[in-house]
Amino acid sequence: MWRIVRIVACLFFLALGLDAAAAAGCDDAAIAVTGARALDGDTFRTDDGQEWRLAGVLAPKRGDGARAPHDAGDGGRSRASPADDAQAALGALVLRRALRLTPVGAAADRHARRLAIARDESCRSLAERLLADGHARVYPTFVTRSLVPPLYAAEAMARAATRGLWADSRYRLLHPSEIGARFDSYVVVEERPQSVITGRAGTTLSFGDDRRRDFGVTIEPKVRKLMAAAGLEPAVLVGRRIRVRGWLRNRGGVPVIELAVPEQLEVVER
Repeated sequence: MWRIVRIVACLFFLALGLDAAAAAGCDDAAIAVTGARALDGDTFRTDDGQEWRLAGVLAPKRGDGARAPHDAGDGGRSRASPADDAQAALGALVLRRALRLTPVGAAADRHARRLAIARDESCRSLAERLLADGHARVYPTFVTRSLVPPLYAAEAMARAATRGLWADSRYRLLHPSEIGARFDSYVVVEERPQSVITGRAGTTLSFGDDRRRDFGVTIEPKVRKLMAAAGLEPAVLVGRRIRVRGWLRNRGGVPVIELAVPEQLEVVER
């Protein structure tokens, strides 16, 4: 009973925090545009033909695999996929809507899409709304590092309620033993690292007894310096429950996430 009360209280105060962030998030220098349509769950087009990606989030794509969030007993044919759900959710937020865009970074990607913080007429963040409804996950990169705290707060609402992607076996929070053959997919893993391995190529947080086979997080020296500045020295993280996210890679048979920025890692228990 008390656990339920704590969860409800947590969601209430997170919601208050998001409302306060919206009120403080209006940018007088933002570009005023009209949304045209969603291209997928995190990309949309404005009525001037420009394509934009929501900064700091990653929605599921149709190539990810599973056709539906849960097994409907018919192979998922009667239900939309997580990618379809995310696109529909973003579409409802942008279609013929007045938007305020703050570009993030100076360059467009190879598809001529630009990153942006997108807000509606009430200054509410579209990315945070998608995260809170479980249609996307936080995706920290070098150019979106400063955006992460409110995005994580929004994501926590969906994760606490096991909503959307957090109820889907392809996207939910994983234990290292559940990773399996998910190579080249974006995963979120939570557990306690057991040891730190340091070499000339960098540092690895290992999450198992067999360092040659068990899941690990690799950290290049330049990223380790950023972690140290944030109080996240790898040795201090051993034995603490952490949550880490990124693209799962196969490095000689070892499943690893390569840390590009410290914000990919959250300390759950200090």
